[in-house]
Amino acid sequence: MTDSPIRAAGCVVLARDATGRPLVLLIQDRQGVWTLPKGHIDDGESDEDAAVREVAEETGIVCTLAERLDRITYPIYRLGHWRDKQVTFFLASASPEPPVPAVAEGIRSAAWVPLSDAIRQIGYRQLRTLLQRVAYRIERERR
Repeated sequence: MTDSPIRAAGCVVLARDATGRPLVLLIQDRQGVWTLPKGHIDDGESDEDAAVREVAEETGIVCTLAERLDRITYPIYRLGHWRDKQVTFFLASASPEPPVPAVAEGIRSAAWVPLSDAIRQIGYRQLRTLLQRVAYRIERERR
């Protein structure tokens, strides 16, 4: 994997339900796995702008960024060889409007899921760890 990494950006988008419980926006990707909204960074686009754009394109949800959370790197197999993909994730907020999945883009479904359920439902280990860290921060701030 000597090529430069493929760069992408995404968000942990949080909202609150009527009781104040934290919700996180999840998408179901083309493989049927629940994950976070994310995608490529256009030429000349900042990580922040790409993250907000991808959330809107994949779910129809307009979010507001709060802070950078982490950069996750993992290998992907594309066009006959392996490359690293680096995804910068941001913490963001939005109102819990019903999401509209971008079916034409391979998004099977999108939903607001209680954060505790999302940790169990999300299909990728690194993203599960990221959500656990967010849940821990929220719990600490409540005290």
